[in-house]
Amino acid sequence: MSLFLRSVRARSLPRPLPTFALLTAIFFLLFGLWSLATPLMGVPDEPAHTIKAAAVVRGQVLVEDGTSFGHGVHVRVPNYIASLHAQSCYKFNRAQAADCAAPLYVDDTFTNIGVTSAGSYNPMYYWIVGLPTLFMSGAPAIYGMRLVSALLCAVFFAAGFTALTELRRPKYAVLVAALAMTPMVLFLGGGINPNSLEIAATMAAFSGFVVVLDNRRGTKRVLPALATVAAATVVLANARQISLVWLLCALIVGVCSFRLRRVVTVFSDRRVLTAVALAVPGALLGLLWMYIAANGPANVGVAPEGIASPHPDAPLYRGFMIMLDQTYDFFPQYIGTMGWLDTPVPELVALVWGGLMIAGLVVPFCVRPLRNWTGYWVALAMLYLVPALLQTALWRGMGFIWQGRYTLPLVVVLFISVGLGLRKLRFPGGALALRISRVFFWLIVACHTLAFVYVLRRYVVGISEIANWQTLFSSPHWQPPLGWLPLTVLYLLVTAVGALLLFRYLHPGSLLVKGTLSRNGGTRHSSGRAADKEEEVIGREPAPSGARAAAEAQMSAGESLRQGK
Repeated sequence: MSLFLRSVRARSLPRPLPTFALLTAIFFLLFGLWSLATPLMGVPDEPAHTIKAAAVVRGQVLVEDGTSFGHGVHVRVPNYIASLHAQSCYKFNRAQAADCAAPLYVDDTFTNIGVTSAGSYNPMYYWIVGLPTLFMSGAPAIYGMRLVSALLCAVFFAAGFTALTELRRPKYAVLVAALAMTPMVLFLGGGINPNSLEIAATMAAFSGFVVVLDNRRGTKRVLPALATVAAATVVLANARQISLVWLLCALIVGVCSFRLRRVVTVFSDRRVLTAVALAVPGALLGLLWMYIAANGPANVGVAPEGIASPHPDAPLYRGFMIMLDQTYDFFPQYIGTMGWLDTPVPELVALVWGGLMIAGLVVPFCVRPLRNWTGYWVALAMLYLVPALLQTALWRGMGFIWQGRYTLPLVVVLFISVGLGLRKLRFPGGALALRISRVFFWLIVACHTLAFVYVLRRYVVGISEIANWQTLFSSPHWQPPLGWLPLTVLYLLVTAVGALLLFRYLHPGSLLVKGTLSRNGGTRHSSGRAADKEEEVIGREPAPSGARAAAEAQMSAGESLRQGK
């Protein structure tokens, strides 16, 4: 542990490749632990997406005539895949533990007919995620699919955070982006559902885009961010039909966050134009798939019980007004409504993240000048209007089907835009700020862990009307791989390590545990001046030695004047 702490302390400014590798590992561990803690088919719509993946990887890409019916598309898959809908015996009933589900046997591989409501979805995500079913079977194959999906999401989240560190004065943006990683985002990352990849890719595209705009005269030094935008664009064009809407929203918010002159300069850069040229073929493939799906056989699946309520004769404006009225009712789902919308996180977790979200929405009204918040205002307007417009388009055919998780890509963009607007402010680095940060970070770690163990309780023994925490130890009805207690301990450790690294990045020279051990066993504390100096140079090319000396002399003179003042 001491060796790890020394390695964390040794480097104050992140370099793209090591930072990306480290963040990928942390996100993959978090998503992987959620994938083990959640029973099979415990993620929303997971049976339909799993069946689709198994079919696509076996060559069943297009919806064929005679295979599409009112309840979904029929495909030929191994029997243990075809029977996955029976695993969801506990959904919509949080008092029911997951032990009611029948086991999946590794030898149950004869071909059968499976039904999926995702038949017309783009095959890209499913082809990658379905690969483990070609050389594995039974429950191990399903967990393998989850881990592949978790790795994809981890790569894009890590790329997005790595890009944000290349901003000038990046600390607020990185901090707010980390707080936007709610328990719901981590839960979705552990399941088989393109919604999770959609959130990660949108975050990566927006983060990389604003970094490129922020470094308009030095795009060479932010080539990883530029590559992130290109890759995320291709993924979003081929994830879900709605994903391109989130990409367009992210790009618009990014453009509105900077002056028009800067945007024009960036799009005249040859490196940016090259990245656009590389992304265009992948985006065109996504548009081609949309055309094929729209002109193929009808593909109508049944929405989950309790969500869809078709009203074919209802006026369109009614769906629009309902969505506007319920905009903030979706916030609990942004924070954490796990399972099939049947397991909200504990009130403490909702209270903490609800307070953070309210603070994020209010801060732009308190920091002047207001014109610096154009990107935020645009993102906030999109949060109101875009989901309402999309739901209105589906109102007559499928009823009110919108869920909070669908809007999470835009929610992440909104709160990162808050961090961008705060960059004009000095990041606090004094002793009081360190004490407040330590309490705050440990509270976030506790809330993440509480949400994790609460969801485990829901599946291990069920959430009853009376307190039954003790039955987790005395008589568990269901156990995840490795057991619920080891998973909880591992999750606590991983979240604590992630918080420690983030705290060390925001407050160079300090650890989440008060003080850091020096090589000779002494104690070292960070200073606010060192933190500020470090923040100033993050994301900028190093100046020549003479210029650096002059800059330091000028900073010292300014500091002396301030002290005299």
